[in-house]
Amino acid sequence: MKPWDIAKERKRKIVKKAIEKFELNLSGLTIFTEAATGNYLYTPIMAALSDAQHVFAVTSDSKYGSKEEVRKQTLEEASKLEVNDRITVLFEKDRSCLSRSDIVTNTGFVRPITMEMVSCMKPTAVIPLMRFANELRPEELDLQACNEKGIVVLGTNENHPKLNLLASSGFKICKILFEKGFSLCGDKLLLIGSGDVCNYPTEFFINNKVSIDRVAFDNDIPEKQRSFIRNREEVLKNLDSYDAIIVNELRYNIDILSNEGFIPVKLLKKINPFIQIIHLAGSINKDDILREGLELYPKHVRPFGYMSVSSDYLGPRCTLGLNAASLKVAEVASGCRLRGMSVLETIEYALQNSPADRVMGMYEDEKAGGHLNKL
Repeated sequence: MKPWDIAKERKRKIVKKAIEKFELNLSGLTIFTEAATGNYLYTPIMAALSDAQHVFAVTSDSKYGSKEEVRKQTLEEASKLEVNDRITVLFEKDRSCLSRSDIVTNTGFVRPITMEMVSCMKPTAVIPLMRFANELRPEELDLQACNEKGIVVLGTNENHPKLNLLASSGFKICKILFEKGFSLCGDKLLLIGSGDVCNYPTEFFINNKVSIDRVAFDNDIPEKQRSFIRNREEVLKNLDSYDAIIVNELRYNIDILSNEGFIPVKLLKKINPFIQIIHLAGSINKDDILREGLELYPKHVRPFGYMSVSSDYLGPRCTLGLNAASLKVAEVASGCRLRGMSVLETIEYALQNSPADRVMGMYEDEKAGGHLNKL
């Protein structure tokens, strides 16, 4: 068996295990999602394997491949798993297919989910964000249109015990550092970021005896980690001691690395010119950094609110697990809506009975007895 065939067999096994873990059952439901490459090839296939009535998967030309090649790969792999008859690959976001769908995923080629798309959807349709709710970006989904139509939008709790993606963040940083030539034995890291996205890797490095300092812009810090927290004055005083700076800030839009940032890049260049900068998330000025000749990974830096290095970088298990968890959220919510439950009842039920994550701004007026109670 050739190496790429072994890789595909491994992915098929991971898909089936993920379906089993989340007890995913999309029987009777129609799904509108994307067809893509790499690990995302399996999003429509996973839905079909979970007994979806039908899956519409939209694709387009991209740097990863032509739409014709994506359709070919999707249907070939679906055929291997005997679900190709349940999948239709589309080259446009067809209104009639949207109107038949119970679940519309907030994934690559489906986005943006516009007011026009929402107007085509069933009033009982559900949109899973396929990630944490706080990663919802206004340009990707018209939340107001969903509110007005009574369409449930839910995020996925990536820290749910069955998924536990945040625990993988330390391994993701390690993989990058290993590929950049670090051993971590004797290296000193500066990790910059707030909340659990940094609490988890900090604990990982502490437990593995890696030398680390941490900057956080709030007080959401476990007691065990407080002695590793450094303020700006301490960081600037010790800039020469760091081998790598990891930026992972999703909570606050703070200027972290630039000419005038929390760490001025001209000063960094002067004191520590060979330091490695790793950008996972957060506000940095790529042009300022590269102008000083500092080493930055990756070269394609995404703006605040986006991840420059996603969990997909670690391999298929993270991506496929997240997709299975997100489809489970949608399955539970869709079942509620089709049984006649209100929007608020559906959200509360999904939060209790799936890896759902509440989207702020969704139907908040309902708590005060708004009209959506009747939907």
